[in-house]
Amino acid sequence: MGGSPRVVISTGQALPDMDWTGELAGLTDSWPYLGPSWLRATEKVLPDVQPWHTLAHRARGELALLPGYILTTPPVVDHEPRTYLGWQAPSGEEVCCGAETDATRSAEVDALGTEPFFPTLLLGSPLGYRTEVAYNFWTPTLMGSIVDKLVPAAFEAGIRCIVAPWIPSRRGNDALVDALNAAGASSTFWGYEDFMSLDAPNWEGHLAALPLKKRQRIKGDVRRAEAAGVTIERVDGTDIRPYVARIAELTCLNREKNGAGEEPEHIVGILSALIDEGADVRAYLGYKDGALVATCVTIRKNHRLFPKWAGFDYAAIGERSGIYFALVLDAPVRDAYAEGLRTVEFGAGAHQAKALRGCTPREVTTSMLLSDPALRPQANAWLDAFGNSRRVAFGAASPAPAQPANLPLLGGSGDSCCG
Repeated sequence: MGGSPRVVISTGQALPDMDWTGELAGLTDSWPYLGPSWLRATEKVLPDVQPWHTLAHRARGELALLPGYILTTPPVVDHEPRTYLGWQAPSGEEVCCGAETDATRSAEVDALGTEPFFPTLLLGSPLGYRTEVAYNFWTPTLMGSIVDKLVPAAFEAGIRCIVAPWIPSRRGNDALVDALNAAGASSTFWGYEDFMSLDAPNWEGHLAALPLKKRQRIKGDVRRAEAAGVTIERVDGTDIRPYVARIAELTCLNREKNGAGEEPEHIVGILSALIDEGADVRAYLGYKDGALVATCVTIRKNHRLFPKWAGFDYAAIGERSGIYFALVLDAPVRDAYAEGLRTVEFGAGAHQAKALRGCTPREVTTSMLLSDPALRPQANAWLDAFGNSRRVAFGAASPAPAQPANLPLLGGSGDSCCG
């Protein structure tokens, strides 16, 4: 008989058996942070999280994967659901690319304790800062069907909170947000990620097409880096191995400077695993007086380039050397043009600096659903207030009632805190 093959959805699953080569062929357009290679490494470096993935299959070779991880106790703030309600950890650690928190609201959230939130099911890639379905087939009801299966199964398994922290505004993802909202979740503004479409024939054409001020700014970045005595080299693949520990060290210094947290062993584990898998990984290395003082790691997947980890020794290069821009926003774009790529996906962090150099923003949404219906109205109000404060901090137009203004945006000095 005719008709479309039936979609079969399973929750609480392990990762599919797929290596990097399989991802290139089978999950062509999905971000590397959402694929089994990255996520397998994540599960090794985060042994306390429990994998709970949702898989959808249709015909042979057709796959949709929504990563999920169960957190039984309060984790780092970027993975902590209360953070997205305006709660601040006692340590003072801030959510990535965050705005200042309201002390009164934080105390109100804290008064609830942890029981309404844990165990939490975090949807997405915890160390990739991305909540999205990696898929190679599509139906108009795919996202809705995944959520319809996931939510009751998660609550039946004892989950108290489902949080989808970082849903980017890409084609198809509005259906994911709509499906979560239809299941009872509330959604709000989280921030922006930035990308650059490579529409010119080459780097020179790209520069020429930019407005004068942006073109001058990019050229000035390079001049400042050169004046600071920093030279940039690129190493690829297995040649990166001797630098992995220093890359992790500098990246964590960068995160700490921006009030966020990162563990060196997380970066070492994931970067090493990608190299082992044969992924197309590149590292841009900045040297001053023979010392490695700046690094940027990028991943190429098919026609896109993904700058991921950036780190700097500011004690050696100073705060205004321009090396961030030369290393992260200039060198990778030049190489992407030379290789005929279509897009450079910079991710979140340093949004204003990226916009001033020709990047385009995508809005990112946070969704949250508590298992206790009685707590949802208050949680939704807190989530809305959190989103509004971030809109003010990012300078975005807010459709909601105005919140107190002039909240400083953390991590806005030019370097990215999450990448």
